Amino acid sequence: MSAVTPQDAGTVDGTRALRFVQTARGILNANAVTLSDRGGIVASCGLPTGMSPAAVTDRSPLRAVVPLHQSRSTDVTIATVSDDHDNPYSLTVEWPHTPVLERRVGVALRALARTASAAVAAEGVVPVEERLIVAGGRILAELALTAESVEELLGGVTAALGVLVDGTSAGVSVLNDRNFLQVLPGSFGVPDELAAAALVERTEVATSTAEVFRSGQTMLANNPAVDLPRFPEWYECFRVERLITLPMIVGGERLGVVHVANRSTPFTWREARLAERLTPFIAAAVAQVRQRLEMRQREELVVAIGRAAAAIASGTGTDDFATYLDDFRRVLSCVAVVLTFREDGHRVAVGDAEPVEPKTGFLGGIDADSAGLRSAMHRPEMPGEFGWVSMQVPIVVDGEVRATLALLRTPWLPFRRHERNAVRRMAETIALGWTTDQYLREQAETARMKERLRIADDIHDRVAQLLFAGKLSLQSLEEGIGGELPADHPAHRDVRRALELVERGDREVREVIHHLASTASPVRSLGEELCTIVAEVEQQFGIEIRVELPEGDSVSELDSRRSAVLLSAGREAMVNAAKHAGPCLITVVLVARQTNGVVLRVADDGVGLRGAPPGYGLTATRRKLTEQSALMVVKSCPGGGTEVLIEMPGRRPKLA
Repeated sequence: MSAVTPQDAGTVDGTRALRFVQTARGILNANAVTLSDRGGIVASCGLPTGMSPAAVTDRSPLRAVVPLHQSRSTDVTIATVSDDHDNPYSLTVEWPHTPVLERRVGVALRALARTASAAVAAEGVVPVEERLIVAGGRILAELALTAESVEELLGGVTAALGVLVDGTSAGVSVLNDRNFLQVLPGSFGVPDELAAAALVERTEVATSTAEVFRSGQTMLANNPAVDLPRFPEWYECFRVERLITLPMIVGGERLGVVHVANRSTPFTWREARLAERLTPFIAAAVAQVRQRLEMRQREELVVAIGRAAAAIASGTGTDDFATYLDDFRRVLSCVAVVLTFREDGHRVAVGDAEPVEPKTGFLGGIDADSAGLRSAMHRPEMPGEFGWVSMQVPIVVDGEVRATLALLRTPWLPFRRHERNAVRRMAETIALGWTTDQYLREQAETARMKERLRIADDIHDRVAQLLFAGKLSLQSLEEGIGGELPADHPAHRDVRRALELVERGDREVREVIHHLASTASPVRSLGEELCTIVAEVEQQFGIEIRVELPEGDSVSELDSRRSAVLLSAGREAMVNAAKHAGPCLITVVLVARQTNGVVLRVADDGVGLRGAPPGYGLTATRRKLTEQSALMVVKSCPGGGTEVLIEMPGRRPKLA
């Protein structure tokens, strides 16, 4: 039911007022719309209940939340919006019970209220269409600066275009970085998952979207199922009955297309030309809002990755990374993010991929061994079909895959270039975290081993030696009393018992020492430790060192102290050659001594000693070697260069 209350013929055009509320009702998908001024109802459409909150002058921006009034008696939701921009009109809208108004609908309602004065006023000096284009341009300019989502912008686009050409639905498609024309969220009032699934290749034929984008020419289709038969199911799903598709061009570059649909009568080229005049404002607003939202997302991604890096720097391990991964997931609008470690299959997961696992196979498809970036997706072919896209990036440390970072997004919406780059940066940050974890674990293990060795050495140097001295004293006492006291004297028994206890204690202490030393010592052999030091010197000085090691186990292992002193001396010799011998070939040879022990030879074919006195490092090294009964000889080679020979005896014999 529609009604118009006669007003001053000089201010209101009744036909325009009725058409305005009919269009507004279609745009807002409402039960009823009533337009009022200070004198009462101007026009209404639908079946209004007559209940209306008091209209007040509203200076709120377009994206401000619209106050709702819930009527329990009629089970409807009512909103009244007015405007103070020289606009005496208020707009009252009724819906079936709606607890929360969509942001797109709220923006459209406020935008419609702002255009009411221009839309219903009688023809004057300035044509109505000109006034509507100016009003629409102002709406789009405000949203270009303030809209917090594309959906909010689409609410303003729908209102501005709809009132201008009497259309009740609008949408926007833009070219993404994969050369698809993607329908933006909020278009045609459909759910986000449906909009995300609606896209066509820019080269597609027999579609208004691709054809208008390629040609740059506006297209009318008053019977899309016949005029554009390529995707009839999508027109049906979007409830499109009549359609104008217009090109959006910004700065000479094609951005995409804008659609306006569903006029009560067929569109003509007159409406198309009017819509073309508003399209540059729409294109500029779409470009600005998308750029602003992308910049904000980029900033949020930088912050999320920065927080993760800061947590790593403060000692947070990758196992405690869930909070930072969840921040990252939220910014990328992903359903789930999973970090899977290759070594043990352990996972750190945020979000919830389980409900969609039967359709996506995401969790089962994570490959922690893959060294390349992987992507999988299912692009919907029909409306309502489930779509998804996933991405897996390896966590690489020192050329080896240590873990995999996997992300799942639904509905189907491909990761944009800057998003893919952000995922790679997060993977690099996690690689840094893994390296830090390993370093801290190795540092803790080294500290633990050093402490065990210190305890073993202290027990050996103090307790074991005291026990040995006590044992010698008791043996001497036993021999002394043997000739002075009778054989059956109790003192003999007491001394023997004390001696047995001391010997037992000595054995127990030495077992403890052996256990501490063996568990503290790493499983690596002397040759492996030497190769590690060689690699460190090579990296430090950018040189190559030739290493010769004996095959098998022909080199006897040293105790921890002698091994450490030998390796330290070898490092000192290699560093001296790298620093002072000039360009040369450095050779390191480890061989077994004929008797117990090893010989380490470090030689170079550089400039030689040239009579230089030994430095402090060499002197300190010689002193440490002497403390371990080792021998070091430094001499010039006959053909030039320097040779350092270190002879280290094997393990000290155990005290009896």
